[in-house]
Amino acid sequence: MNRPAGQFSKPRLTGDSGHTQKLKGPGPVNCLITTNLKGRDALPQIAYFLAFAAVGVPLCIKTILAKPLPEPRTAMFLLVLGLISYHIPITLPSNVQFHPGFPLLMSALFCHGISAAILVILPSMSIYWLTKKRGICNCVFNISQFALCLYAAKTIGLRTGWKQGAPAANGDLLPICLMILAFDILNILFVCGSRSIETKESFWECFLKLLYTERKAVLPQRTFMTIVAMLLSSHMGNIAFVIVFIGVISLRFQNLFQRELVEKTEEAEIDSLTNLHNMRYLHRWMSTEIGAMAETENPCSFIFADIDGLKEVNDAYGHETGNDLLVHVAEILVGNVRSKDRVARYGGDEFVVACPGTSLTQAVSIAMRALQASRNKPFAADGIEIAFGLSIGVASWPEHGETVFDSIRMADKAMYLAKRDGGNTVRTAAEL
Repeated sequence: MNRPAGQFSKPRLTGDSGHTQKLKGPGPVNCLITTNLKGRDALPQIAYFLAFAAVGVPLCIKTILAKPLPEPRTAMFLLVLGLISYHIPITLPSNVQFHPGFPLLMSALFCHGISAAILVILPSMSIYWLTKKRGICNCVFNISQFALCLYAAKTIGLRTGWKQGAPAANGDLLPICLMILAFDILNILFVCGSRSIETKESFWECFLKLLYTERKAVLPQRTFMTIVAMLLSSHMGNIAFVIVFIGVISLRFQNLFQRELVEKTEEAEIDSLTNLHNMRYLHRWMSTEIGAMAETENPCSFIFADIDGLKEVNDAYGHETGNDLLVHVAEILVGNVRSKDRVARYGGDEFVVACPGTSLTQAVSIAMRALQASRNKPFAADGIEIAFGLSIGVASWPEHGETVFDSIRMADKAMYLAKRDGGNTVRTAAEL
């Protein structure tokens, strides 16, 4: 999984194949260790890291000195690409993150051997204390566990028919997949030890989270890119590393653009004052959902709510207090509808609630619940309780309109009927 052991902190993307984790706040950053544990509680984790370092660091040094390295230009090439790729995470639209260094790491192992693979990770992990504010213990642990994972992948590959340096053939697909799997499983096991110490969760609970919950979203793309990189590198040499690197970086920029586009779209569909959806969102939602409801002959009801007395509040207490009242009503509506309902600010002091798969009778019950909540939850400004009410109209599609927009207009008319009856009540389109 190519997962360095860092700090488990505020909501973030975990390593190179995880979903967002909601853990404790970030621990103090110091030169020795980055952890949420404090004082003597951190000693077991330090001991765990140093135990790996006692095995892994000498193994790395021995490998670099004893195993043949690729020619100098290739070695420098791998070193530089490793430094870059392990510091530029790829964030997918699903908020899953992974490092492009893993395809490079495994293709270096496949094409040039384990010494070349260690060249990819050694400089990157060594300077994590500076670039990512990791403690020295974290860095040496990452170097060590990556080296052990590489040796495991190499052993599995050799035992299943892989021949180092030979161009990949059809029969090499199985060894490649098994090498990736061996690296991932061992990496997860090693990191689980550290995480279970830090979070106080059981080892197997951590293992299942990393193996399944956090891994499943990134596995297909990451594995595919790694397989392609390993196959290409055995036939094309250094140019394959460049191709894969450019491809991954292009994916990074594409995803950044897509995320920015999604964020801008979401911003354009959110009312800045109440943080509710606006009518632009509701129109888009209806255009996609109504067709499905029409096919299944499910109704969709609409609740149209208007604040009674907002103008008087603005005149007497100022528009800032009026805005606070709008936010107050928005919170009441959101707190008294179902998760599948959509609450939108229609404009001014008006709100619309779309209730998919809901009959008129059911929608009236929802409206009455919201109205009762508004009566039970008074609005106060500067310690002064300010009276307000809600006039609510309810209509159902297709019962009260050929289109959903016709039904919303009927709910609007029912709301005005409620106002004419004195306000702070619910009326339906059936009463018009």
